[in-house]
Amino acid sequence: MNRNTLLITVAAALLILEGCQNYLTHTLVDASSIPDQTYDVTVHERFMSTSYAVLFDIPGDGSEVFMKPTPHTQKMGKDSPRKYIDQFNNRIRFYRTIRIGDQDGTVRGYLMVSSVLNYWISPVGERIMVGVENDSTYR
Repeated sequence: MNRNTLLITVAAALLILEGCQNYLTHTLVDASSIPDQTYDVTVHERFMSTSYAVLFDIPGDGSEVFMKPTPHTQKMGKDSPRKYIDQFNNRIRFYRTIRIGDQDGTVRGYLMVSSVLNYWISPVGERIMVGVENDSTYR
């Protein structure tokens, strides 16, 4: 009886926690669909020119999207996406463009990331953190 009670309690707790999660959406899109406006830009760049990622956070929208700080990330300030899209098209052969949104589908930013990098997106309170790391298959 104690084991069944414990299993029911654990299952109920998991369901409650699942319901409390702050879901995010991230959808693959074409780079040309990134609106030409001013963003807060963060770049991830390693010694290999193909290890490249750019995060575009929509400023002043009430939800900051930020890249997990590493020795390879650098905040570039406010900028438009055109030159970064051109850099990806000229430098990186294979890359993905991801539209980042919150649980109600509101777009909060965009991530462009080379295929040799993995990425993850996670809520941190009212903010959204994006992590970028090397894919172990390319090490």
